[in-house]
Amino acid sequence: MARPREFNESDALGTAIHAFWKNGYQATSIRDLETATGLTTGSLYKAYGSKRNLFAHCVKKYMDEQSYLAILKSKSALPLRDALREVLDVAIESARPDARRLPGCLVSNLAAELATVDSELGNSAAMQLQNMQKAIELRIEEARDNSELEPGTDAPRLAAYIMVLLQGMLAISKSTKDIESMRSARDMALDCLR
Repeated sequence: MARPREFNESDALGTAIHAFWKNGYQATSIRDLETATGLTTGSLYKAYGSKRNLFAHCVKKYMDEQSYLAILKSKSALPLRDALREVLDVAIESARPDARRLPGCLVSNLAAELATVDSELGNSAAMQLQNMQKAIELRIEEARDNSELEPGTDAPRLAAYIMVLLQGMLAISKSTKDIESMRSARDMALDCLR
């Protein structure tokens, strides 16, 4: 009979997510993961088999609980405009010096890096970004069908625009941290949702 895990998996994954998000996939060593999680290398390998498998578990937890897709889904009761405002505001807030959240997005930050290191992980990251765009598109279609938007609103095109805007905001949240420009871009995007 297998012994139960002697650590809180959710906590361990949460701290591993932070390490990968902060440092990147390649720059996060097993030693970094030991320090972050408080687990030994043996425990990490016994639980996950490899750094790669641990990362895959981290991405799943991140997408389910912390990603911009998770934020959008959690706001499903709100009108589209209000839900997207909240998603974009999280990106803006992550650029503040006192932010509680790391800037950018775990998956967005690592998609390009992973594509050159591990094509399977890179494709998985790219798929997660496509899922986000599809979720935005579905919300736009729903808003259009509920008369929140004009009947002729092109949902795929508007979703692509919002996704590109969000990715740009995530890049700015990590680089120039130009919060005023991010707010202006958010307001312009929200004006498209009338």
